[in-house]
Amino acid sequence: MSFASEVKKELLSLQMMPCCKDAMLAGILQGSSEIVLSNKGMNLKVETTLPSLIRFLAPLLKAKYKCETETYFLERTNINKSRIYVLEVKSNAERIIGDYHLMPFDTITLDDELLENDCCKHAFLRGAFISKGSINDPRKSNYHLEICFKKAELAVVAYNILESEGLTSKLSTRRGQSLLYIKRSEVISEMLAFMGANSGVLHFEDLRIMRDLKNSVNRVMNCDIANASKSLQYCNEQLEAIKYLKDHGFDKHLSLRLQDAIRLREEYPEATLSELSEYSENILGKHLSKSGISHCMQEITAYYNYVTNAKEKEDNNVIG
Repeated sequence: MSFASEVKKELLSLQMMPCCKDAMLAGILQGSSEIVLSNKGMNLKVETTLPSLIRFLAPLLKAKYKCETETYFLERTNINKSRIYVLEVKSNAERIIGDYHLMPFDTITLDDELLENDCCKHAFLRGAFISKGSINDPRKSNYHLEICFKKAELAVVAYNILESEGLTSKLSTRRGQSLLYIKRSEVISEMLAFMGANSGVLHFEDLRIMRDLKNSVNRVMNCDIANASKSLQYCNEQLEAIKYLKDHGFDKHLSLRLQDAIRLREEYPEATLSELSEYSENILGKHLSKSGISHCMQEITAYYNYVTNAKEKEDNNVIG
């Protein structure tokens, strides 16, 4: 089961006050229901991939509206081959459609009695997410939570509810539907808590922390590897300069300080400057600082460049 399905399953299992059940029912029906016209009037049909949603809706609607319902499932023939669970309301559907503003020209506003209490606002968004929401698995490369709305007015209502709670979301459109989405991981975590998915929050935060820690470790390791590669390159350049100067007798012209640095580098060809500074007491009987060794190596390299450039010019003059 996906992370989104686990969150929805948790939300459907929450204990709620009657007013909150109404608000959550409104959010669900606004997203998942379809009005069907027949010769007997209007029926209501709900389609979902969540069997737990049908188990939530059927007894609730029957108890409140004494309506006749039918439940069944359809087998998908696409690549997913998952079942579509269907609930059809075959009587008293007009009352349900009116109470929850399901007609295309009707909508729910912030001052609607369905959203009268703060707890009901939470429940409405809970229902909207169960119906048409999705959330990426926090182990994946990007964080993303979204809820689709058939009516643009409902997306604005949801946006304003979140805004009043200090939760920043964004609105967009996709295939003729309005979309409310969140991409910041900390806001997604707060949104899960806002809807009441406490277990989902713990799971999300646990995976997010592990993922962020892994990414942080990878960045440090990549940085260390890059630094080690650069350090090794500098070591090789210094050893090349030292070898040339010694092979041609130029090292005798260097000061004792530079000769001490050469001795350290030859003793520890792959050591960093910090390590050379630590080893200097044992090798030379005196301490050389990291910056002091760095200046010595720069002078040795500069002298090497000077000598090789001079020799190159001399060779060119001979050829000329």
